[in-house]
Amino acid sequence: MKKNIQFLSLFTVIALSIGFSSCKKDDEPPPVKPKLSFAAPTLTVNEADGTVEVEVTLDKPAAEDIIIEYSLAGTAKDKATATVEQPAYDYEILSAEGEIEIAKGETTGIIELMLTSDYFPEEDETIEIAIEGVDSEDIEITRDDEIEVTVKQEDGLLIYLFWPDPIADSVADLDIFVRKGATTASYDAIVTSSVQETNTAPEFVFIPKAINDVAFGLSYVYWGGTRDPLPFLVLFVDLIDGDLEDESGYQSFEGVYKLANINKWTDTNANTSQVVQTFKKSGGNPVEISTIAIPTSGSRMASSGNFTSTLEKQNTITALPERLKVLFEKLNHK
Repeated sequence: MKKNIQFLSLFTVIALSIGFSSCKKDDEPPPVKPKLSFAAPTLTVNEADGTVEVEVTLDKPAAEDIIIEYSLAGTAKDKATATVEQPAYDYEILSAEGEIEIAKGETTGIIELMLTSDYFPEEDETIEIAIEGVDSEDIEITRDDEIEVTVKQEDGLLIYLFWPDPIADSVADLDIFVRKGATTASYDAIVTSSVQETNTAPEFVFIPKAINDVAFGLSYVYWGGTRDPLPFLVLFVDLIDGDLEDESGYQSFEGVYKLANINKWTDTNANTSQVVQTFKKSGGNPVEISTIAIPTSGSRMASSGNFTSTLEKQNTITALPERLKVLFEKLNHK
């Protein structure tokens, strides 16, 4: 009888142990999921930085390969949204658009952005990236699921064209066209222009510092008017951190047109087309800037007839960034 009691006691202990063990497993909390977020909520870059990286991170290694979906917004334009009618863009996604992978055992995924240097002086732009989802239920997306990338305007060369304000019936309207090429004797297509519908200065164009080792040809077109003679002033201004540091940051050139130089860029007579000033970019800076050569007649860009198919007169002075309006006022009062 004693042996039976001992046997029952042992059986009871084993049963209770199994029961307690089972209860313990049921009461355990689920494992903590890896947390997914951006490495930082903001990032500031320069337009001339080229390729930049945006990091998406896990706080512990991934147990499997995961795919993260993200969306893009902001004031900067993605290459994927460019069209034939509006081909300009500010950046390009170098990896798969809208997806990023973090491999098993890793904690970081990279979104690569290729920034574009362009011929437009702009206010700072933004690229907003938001995590939309992940293909694993074992990953927790935190509240740090958005990042704002600020793209700052790069340094470069501003070319301003000034002429006198209208006096009575004496008015004038000038435009700027810029081409580039391997040498100052051969040019490709127009790279930038300023063709505002106004009889008042300034007209201006911007050439980024990152555009280098090329030659440029400039045309200051006497679009129309009655002023004769028409004196004008061209300023080459170094734009550094959005401002003109001091008076050593610009060079000035003067010219005088007559009525014979009126040559609308919509005219088809290529014989009167002229490049009136040239320079090169080397080391990011303008070099070998020529004086302004005034032709006997005409004032339009040389070598390709008219270019009315791609250009129209437009009012763009309102698009001048605020800081450049301030800069213009500085120059206007020197």
